[in-house]
Amino acid sequence: MTKLVNSEILIVADYREKESKIINELIKLGAKINFANLPIGDYLLSERLVVERKTFEDFANSIIDKRLFEQASYLRKYYEKPIIIIEGKGPIIRDISIEAIRGAMISLILDYGVPILMAENTEEAAKFIIALAKREGKKEELKTISLKDRRRKPKTLDEVREYVVASLPMIELKTAKKLLSFFGSIEKIFTASERALMMVDGIGPKKAKLIKTIVSGKYGSKSSSDVFSPLNQSKLKVS
Repeated sequence: MTKLVNSEILIVADYREKESKIINELIKLGAKINFANLPIGDYLLSERLVVERKTFEDFANSIIDKRLFEQASYLRKYYEKPIIIIEGKGPIIRDISIEAIRGAMISLILDYGVPILMAENTEEAAKFIIALAKREGKKEELKTISLKDRRRKPKTLDEVREYVVASLPMIELKTAKKLLSFFGSIEKIFTASERALMMVDGIGPKKAKLIKTIVSGKYGSKSSSDVFSPLNQSKLKVS
């Protein structure tokens, strides 16, 4: 969330960024930083705009580890305007070709609709974030952080069913369709065992356990608040 209050820029940063050098750069540029547990993205600039910051090496590693495109899917799922800032130019410790890196960048832009900004260093990355925050802050002053899904509204009952299942954390629309095709209804998905859920392509032990925890856990219980505690969020976040 970003607000312009007496020319002061307020930015919500993921708590994992607390020790990052970019925080000091943002403060130097006049930003006030509030920290929160963001399941997706590093810097929340409004309800619709989030920035994911990666060093060039981390970007390369996320391609090798196959994390990048899953993360891009989540960014698009939760935010209307996600942006990835790639900081620096290396070095790359693990073996990956520059062609593969270019290909991944092109795929992010064309296939996922996630723009990329290249920053020479931490200082330039901070300036990009400030510029984005100022632009967004002029559009609207927001008072709450919202992680609601901004996908197009469903028009058919089947699309509503897909929408409901895809609203579960870590479940993309493609996986939601697989779950519905396999089980036939939302009710059967929600009452299925972890073992049964894992029979669907794309559902591993962690996702199956999370689904069962969410649909079967008692509202208001300690376990309900623990699912998205800082410790568990660090395990669930795709980065």
